[in-house]
Amino acid sequence: MKWVFWFLFGFYALLSCVRKPKPEDSKPQPSYTGLYVLNEGQWTLSNASLDVWSSAGTYYEDVYRAVNGHPLGDVANHWLREADTLWIVLNASRLLRRIRLPSLREEYTLAFPASASPREFLRISSSKAYVNSLTDGTVYRLDPTVGRLTPPHIPIENFAESMLLWEGKVWITCGNYAYPARNDKLACIDPISDTVQFYLTLPRENPGPLVALPNGEILVGCRGNYADLKGMLVHVDPRTGSLTRAVDLLTSVYRLQRYGEEIYMLTDSGVSRYDWRRGEVDYAFFSRGRLGVPPHELIYGFHYDSLTGTWLIANAKAGGVRGELLVLQQGEEKRVFRAGVFPSRILRYP
Repeated sequence: MKWVFWFLFGFYALLSCVRKPKPEDSKPQPSYTGLYVLNEGQWTLSNASLDVWSSAGTYYEDVYRAVNGHPLGDVANHWLREADTLWIVLNASRLLRRIRLPSLREEYTLAFPASASPREFLRISSSKAYVNSLTDGTVYRLDPTVGRLTPPHIPIENFAESMLLWEGKVWITCGNYAYPARNDKLACIDPISDTVQFYLTLPRENPGPLVALPNGEILVGCRGNYADLKGMLVHVDPRTGSLTRAVDLLTSVYRLQRYGEEIYMLTDSGVSRYDWRRGEVDYAFFSRGRLGVPPHELIYGFHYDSLTGTWLIANAKAGGVRGELLVLQQGEEKRVFRAGVFPSRILRYP
């Protein structure tokens, strides 16, 4: 069995040669470029954070705090980047922060009413944006240039989740946040009159993520009840408001992402690939087994970096602790490095 020893020795020696990004959380840098990592944080602990894996290979931790002198906030639920502007929605803090890139200097912070539970930010035009609220049946209107709420706001059924601007309308899923209350609706809002036009009843409860398909349809990820009722993918024709296909899943679905012509999703089994043309799911694409992630740990996000051909998989571990990013190139693990609490979203700048 000597060959086993020398194989393992060589394998670990090779791993030791892989350069890992060095964590830095000291003085702020004049600018940050590379891959931005949004760590959601744990409810009520105000430990959401923003990290940057720089183009030079250095990993900077909690850079928002380093630059602005205060924590990012409580539960970083969503972000949107447009050119040199980044908006971050903080659910429990009830805040929307606008940040200038690449300095990461905060330009403004907008506070929502005490009843609000802000979920996602959607830019409608240069002077109008929406932030939907999970628990108070409201889509808040605001002026994104100055960070000011612009009532009257839009009433909507609970519990508003994801938003998509497509075919001149805003589509919002209304799901099952608080049991025993349930919902199975897709709302259609006219962004000119700021009114709900209609609700489409979906064939499975608890709709969440949305994505626009290459053929012009909308794909809705229905999560089911996380127990005996699994998820479903529903195709919707936005021109007619009708269902064109429904695909049962073996798991729940938590995130949908389009890269080019391909659709990927976060499921209980890991990162899965969806063939939207045939209605088929590849659960083994980046399965837990392939990634080496045990059942009790949470795969919480993913990102494909087309510049380097690299996949980044966010592992939140057991939750409430520091997570990690698995960095894979050509499907093989290259690096593992520490992230914040509940790492969830990744983007490249510039």
